[in-house]
Amino acid sequence: MTQMRTMILKIMKQVGLCLTLLTCIHCSDMPKNSETTAEMDQSHKDMTSSNSKCSTLELFDSKFPFRSSILEEFARTAMNGDLDALLLIKEDVTKLDLSDASLNALPKTLREFPNLKYLDISGNRFTDKEKLFEELSLLPSLRILRLNSSNLKTLPSNVRLLQDLEVLDVSRANLQSIENIGDLEKLKLLSVRGNSQLKDLPASIAKLKCLQSLDVSASGMERLRDELAACTQLVNITANASRIASIPMDIGDLKQLRHLNLAANRIELVPTSIGGLQELQDLHLGSNELKGLPEEFKRLENLEFISLDYNRFKEFPSQVLTLHHVHNLWVHNNSFKEIPTEVAQMQGLTHLLIDHEIITDENIEEIKRLNPELRVIRQDSRRYVKGRKRKN
Repeated sequence: MTQMRTMILKIMKQVGLCLTLLTCIHCSDMPKNSETTAEMDQSHKDMTSSNSKCSTLELFDSKFPFRSSILEEFARTAMNGDLDALLLIKEDVTKLDLSDASLNALPKTLREFPNLKYLDISGNRFTDKEKLFEELSLLPSLRILRLNSSNLKTLPSNVRLLQDLEVLDVSRANLQSIENIGDLEKLKLLSVRGNSQLKDLPASIAKLKCLQSLDVSASGMERLRDELAACTQLVNITANASRIASIPMDIGDLKQLRHLNLAANRIELVPTSIGGLQELQDLHLGSNELKGLPEEFKRLENLEFISLDYNRFKEFPSQVLTLHHVHNLWVHNNSFKEIPTEVAQMQGLTHLLIDHEIITDENIEEIKRLNPELRVIRQDSRRYVKGRKRKN
């Protein structure tokens, strides 16, 4: 038995040696392209370097890719007025809500909470912004900061002290500039919503390689600058109700993007690269100045919701007809006079919102005959559009 075991081991070693030799021969016979290899190695290094800076903090609910579950959890944090009482359990305190507390400086007691990760100091009027960010940097575990309605006007130069910050919400903070936002390279979520004087993102936005969610809605934003396409981890862009006239030409580089809201802006052109957004599920382009869509739009195979209402289409945007995962299609308040019957063949479509003035009853009845399950809704039945008119 011992001799047999020894023999088997010898055979296994020989087989292993042969396989190793065969592998080496195969590798030596393969054509080598040093340029390609170098590019692949550099690409891998860049990706590894970029991802190593990003934390594992989970921002989004898998069912709702455009909603930040961690911010919703934080919104439920109770007000904490008596910090002295909390010192008894200071090791356990990870969240504090000190919003609208009539503060003009941070309480010194705050430094006693070593595990504080979430801090809301919105609605306060801090007199010395530089000192504020210096003191915030003394909180070793701080990852999420809310400074809404705080009259910041601009981010102080020492914002770079918050190197580990992953969520920054400075909505309605009277911001006019966020020039040094690129110093916060670990940011995963940035909200500058409601800053009407903020007209542009800085070029340094390209440095935010970890950024997953950007909200610039209801701002004075006049464009989404091209450098935003470098933020390849973006899952959500909310940029509705602003003054945006242009979309990054390379927006298709945002391969992770699932939610894009550009409604109620001044956009006239959708770039052809949009076809690269293979993960996109929700697309809001209503209330713009669009007259057509690029053919590459047909490649958005994972789209589930499309709004193209209140634009300047004179013909139905046929590019949507092959998108069989779409369940909601809003095309009301445009100038085309007919809905093609091919709409009835869109396999996932359940709701179709159409113009209430110029689409005929016969057209609607024909679509319903072909797909009795489809709800065709004349948009004038919805009160929230009362008074708004179709563009010509």
